Amino acid sequence: MKKAIVVASFGCSIKDSREKYIETIENAVKDTYRDIDCFRVFTSEIIRKKMKREENLDIHNMKSCLQMLKEGGYTHVYVSVTHVIPGVEYEKVLRAVSEYINDFEEIKVARTFLDEHLGNDEINVIKSYIKTDLQDEEAIILVGHGSHHDSHKYYEEVEKLLRNHVKNSYVVSIEGNPFIDDIIDELKRRKYTKIYLYPFLIVSGDHALNDIGSDDDESIKSILSGNGFDVEMFFTGLGENRNAINLFVDRLNEIITV
Repeated sequence: MKKAIVVASFGCSIKDSREKYIETIENAVKDTYRDIDCFRVFTSEIIRKKMKREENLDIHNMKSCLQMLKEGGYTHVYVSVTHVIPGVEYEKVLRAVSEYINDFEEIKVARTFLDEHLGNDEINVIKSYIKTDLQDEEAIILVGHGSHHDSHKYYEEVEKLLRNHVKNSYVVSIEGNPFIDDIIDELKRRKYTKIYLYPFLIVSGDHALNDIGSDDDESIKSILSGNGFDVEMFFTGLGENRNAINLFVDRLNEIITV
């Protein structure tokens, strides 16, 4: 029996962000399972090509990693994913695993951060990630990547659950409904004056720096500021939150056979 753990992430081309948000999860997995070989996968082909071009780094995608493990004689493979929702990138992992399903005695894939089992565990992580002691005139906005995939629904579901704990909280997306423009009228109607803005992302990379928190006229921060709100942006990601890291390790624990 020869076991392997694969930690599959979307990826990040910014070295400092990669170390701060992705390697923290990878290292937690390695520390938990010291006797099992651990490998990195990035599911974004754009990120992989950019890293090869700019840093001369070859990062496996899911298929090439599984081929390597097959040739290396591994028999049991456990895939930990750091994606927020089970969307297009997660499906890349599942397709590759399906293709190699007969090449290993056992191969399993862990759950994403949000999925159909969404509940208190995920909400508790989010509560530890954001400011929760809000005044009536203050609101929290979490900004997810968003997707046209059906799993986009989990952003709406997590917003509903979070409001049971933090009533002045919203979840919007960069690439999916609702966009920030869709909630501006409600924010004004509720007479919020202060907005705390958080990336609902694993990595605080290009999206956080540009689409969400930059001074560019089209950023979410600028749109809110232009509508009269006092905005405080948090350049952070779930990958540096200890509770989120532990949740991803717990996801792996659910599937691994000791």
